[in-house]
Amino acid sequence: MTDYEFELPDPGEGLTEAEIVEWHVEEGDDIDEHDVLCEVETDKAVTDVPSPCPGTIAERQVDVGDVVQVGEVFVVIETDSPPSGGEEAEAAEEAQEEADTEQETEAEEEEPKEETETAEQEGETEETEEAEEETEAEDVEEETGEGQDEELQAEEEADSDAEGEESQSPATADERVFAAPRTRAYAREEGVDLSTIDGTGPNGRVLRKDIDAHLSGRAGGPAGGGTAEAEGEAAYAIEHPTTEIEPVAIDEDEERAERRDLSGLRGRIAENMTRSAAVVPQLTSGFQADATELVDLKERLDEKHDVHITYTPILLKAVVPALKEFPMVNASIDDTTDEIVEKYYYNVGFATHTDDGLLVPVIKDIDSKSIVEVARELETLAEGARERSIDAADMRDGTFTVTNLATFGEHRTFGTPIVNYPEVAIMGIGRVRDEPVATEDGEVEVRPRIDLHLSYDHRLVDGAKANQFMEYVIEGIEDEDVLLSRL
Repeated sequence: MTDYEFELPDPGEGLTEAEIVEWHVEEGDDIDEHDVLCEVETDKAVTDVPSPCPGTIAERQVDVGDVVQVGEVFVVIETDSPPSGGEEAEAAEEAQEEADTEQETEAEEEEPKEETETAEQEGETEETEEAEEETEAEDVEEETGEGQDEELQAEEEADSDAEGEESQSPATADERVFAAPRTRAYAREEGVDLSTIDGTGPNGRVLRKDIDAHLSGRAGGPAGGGTAEAEGEAAYAIEHPTTEIEPVAIDEDEERAERRDLSGLRGRIAENMTRSAAVVPQLTSGFQADATELVDLKERLDEKHDVHITYTPILLKAVVPALKEFPMVNASIDDTTDEIVEKYYYNVGFATHTDDGLLVPVIKDIDSKSIVEVARELETLAEGARERSIDAADMRDGTFTVTNLATFGEHRTFGTPIVNYPEVAIMGIGRVRDEPVATEDGEVEVRPRIDLHLSYDHRLVDGAKANQFMEYVIEGIEDEDVLLSRL
């Protein structure tokens, strides 16, 4: 018997960690291969982790609520049949994949240079960068005298060669910057153009601390010593506000209050809402539409089909023609590059309440589906969201969101839905209610009305465009023939 240290497998979708939700085994339990060991929460979905081999649970190294990194040992299994290849093969495979990925990244990002520079760049890893940062002061002192002159001369010749090749092999300024892949990723996250930074590492390599210094200088105004172009970019770069946070004071009597981690789905929701509020200048406009024909259409469709037709699938379809007519409402702003991203596909999400929080499943390519097909998919995705069995991929790549503000309660009259960043707009649906309405001949009639609320990113969608968008949507809601002719 050997002890097999089972590492948390990669769940895909770019996820790097998971929270233990529930253990299905105890220490000392005998298990078969593929028996479920535990449930973990990854991003917004809960998934089972099966055993890779038969054996006995020797040790559970984490508890419920702990966050485990991908590749971290979380359970030890005593077994006669460890997985093929064992830990050494897995480690070797992971190391090879990492090396291959880094080589591919460097091949794409670095232009061919002098033979001496190429030899220096090959084989450099993230560990090398960390060592360079720690010994930076020593490197600066050592790079003097005749050796430094020769190095600078080699770099100038290499730059000259690169400029001569530019007409034949166009490349961006960022591609000629000497920086590790992790540093480039950090620059992209912070919206920094590496070509505007003078690297302080060996051979002019840009280090993470150089990016931090650049950001610090930009926050207080253009840093001295930069080019006019760089200072101009810094002056117009998007700044995200920061706030000094004080700890919450509570009664010293522990029985009157308690603390618990804001993690899992609630933590993810908090993170997304904070990002949206911090990045997006949001404005909400309220509208009201006559729902007479909407009610009639909903009742007729509900009678004729085996799937329950609510107002939501009809309104999900009703916004699509308006998104095509006003493409900026279906676009996004890439805050890392200050670019508008126009999208010519239509993935409409719908907010779904669950016991653990709000999830937003997305109906992909909704423009190619009928109202009945949308109703079926909505029902399936909503059930999966409530049971926490929905695939994380079904909650990604939305271009617009609709949320039903009329759920739970009868007295709500207004709402301000929060934009689902990086989308630029979200429409809230109010309750359909009978209200007195003045007719054209001065009479008063009671008709069904529906309130609609549009929140939008005011950087890309102004009030006039929002009004035009909603008038287009309402035109279809109030006239069934207009709606069906657009679908």
